[in-house]
Amino acid sequence: MQKITFSRKAALGAAAVGTLLLLLLLISVSREISIGQTYKCVELDGQVVGYVPADVDIKGIFCAARRELALETDKKLCMDYDWNADTVRKPFVELMQEEELKDALKEALNHKVLSTGEQVYTVAIEDYRGNFTSLQEVETFLNKVKDRIEGGNLYTTTFHDDASHVSGLMCAQLTEKDAKGERALQDDGVSGTDMGVTAGACTVAVEQLGRQEDVADSYRTGVLDMKFVEHVEIYENYVPADNIDSVDEEVIEVTKEKESNKIYVVESGDCLSVIALDNNTTVASIMALNGMESADAIIRDGQELIIAVPEPGLKIRVTMGEVYEEDYAADPVIIENDSWYTTKEVVLEEETTGHRERNDVVVYENGVEVSRDMVQQKVMTASKAAVIERGTIIPPTYIKPIAGGRFTSGFGRRWGRMHKGVDWACPVGTTVYASCGGTVIQASYNGGYGNNVVISHPDGRMTRYAHNSKLLVKVGQKVEQGEPIALSGNTGRSTGPHVHFEIYINGVAVNPLKYISN
Repeated sequence: MQKITFSRKAALGAAAVGTLLLLLLLISVSREISIGQTYKCVELDGQVVGYVPADVDIKGIFCAARRELALETDKKLCMDYDWNADTVRKPFVELMQEEELKDALKEALNHKVLSTGEQVYTVAIEDYRGNFTSLQEVETFLNKVKDRIEGGNLYTTTFHDDASHVSGLMCAQLTEKDAKGERALQDDGVSGTDMGVTAGACTVAVEQLGRQEDVADSYRTGVLDMKFVEHVEIYENYVPADNIDSVDEEVIEVTKEKESNKIYVVESGDCLSVIALDNNTTVASIMALNGMESADAIIRDGQELIIAVPEPGLKIRVTMGEVYEEDYAADPVIIENDSWYTTKEVVLEEETTGHRERNDVVVYENGVEVSRDMVQQKVMTASKAAVIERGTIIPPTYIKPIAGGRFTSGFGRRWGRMHKGVDWACPVGTTVYASCGGTVIQASYNGGYGNNVVISHPDGRMTRYAHNSKLLVKVGQKVEQGEPIALSGNTGRSTGPHVHFEIYINGVAVNPLKYISN
């Protein structure tokens, strides 16, 4: 009877849980209750306004709320506030509809009436705020920032209504002085007549490249475009008198360099010291940001590193036309060989060096080059292209032969003799995997190597896995990359349980860490 009673209780409990889950599901559908999915928590000046689904355009709703409130009230609305919308995941949170969020924002903004104080124009650049007594001061402030850049005297600051049409909100832009009020620079960097270079130059350039006639008269030179990189907003505000800023002091504030984190993608030949030098940071900073224990840590092509780079608060992007001469080599003619790996190529005909005059469009941000494109050229001496035969087959890759393990010994001289591989300490019986697909050419006990496996790979390389407790393959067997081939052990000349791994190229042992991809 006790067993039957328990079963009935269990059944009743399961039914109750099922009913509760069904009820929650129905509520979540009818009232949009979060039951574990991600959503946005909307805050205004640190106060939670509400929660909305993750795909809601919160910035657009903020703009709509401000616009409607400006039309509905005669009060001076405070434009100086901070909002954010963090992605969170928490069950049983009621989610707002877009209209509900807009009404809640209007209510919150309506209570942020401007307090008494000095009327100013506030400049907002991301997290920066500067308060100036007039639009003239704002223009002077932004022009002084701009004038620090070479060619800045050719442009001046102008203002226009914000694209969101929020009452009282303006944006700043840079305009050529001799066309002030007639040719405003657009947000995408294209500015009417001259700036076909930025948007349409690539098309024009393709048509002009290779022409042998004199193209010097059509070269694009000097400053072609200038704009603020960051979005610069200006709005009326009221602040205490001691919150009004000095133009010269604020110029220094927004042009001094501050550290900000960016992602750097490792390229072939990179090392930490070179990355640090090229990005004006330190190896110690890169190590700290990426949890590295050593300056000699292995980094691989395509790896993403966090680096701290110094940048000013307001940057100026300048597009320049430059003309110079250079030696050049024509792009090689490639003959594909479908029986070779992509790592193999043979030069059938050598290139010859040519000489040309070229016209480049170069983009700088605060003096640092960020892009360069050739738009025209005049060839003085033509380059003859090299003819190269190159393989098309992607070569096999190599992976670490065990999951986990503690790296204990590297490749090179050790204890007076050559250590031809690398070691990972691990418990006896750890699965050893084929680093690359191939054919087993040895699977036996081999002196100091103990129980070892040797695999021959399609690219001519060989790999060895030594000191195993048990072998799982036989000579002549075909194996795929990642297939179990042995269990680790402590056989042969070994100081403890570990996996010894070697790679041979043309019969010579090489450092495996340079070839494995994980």
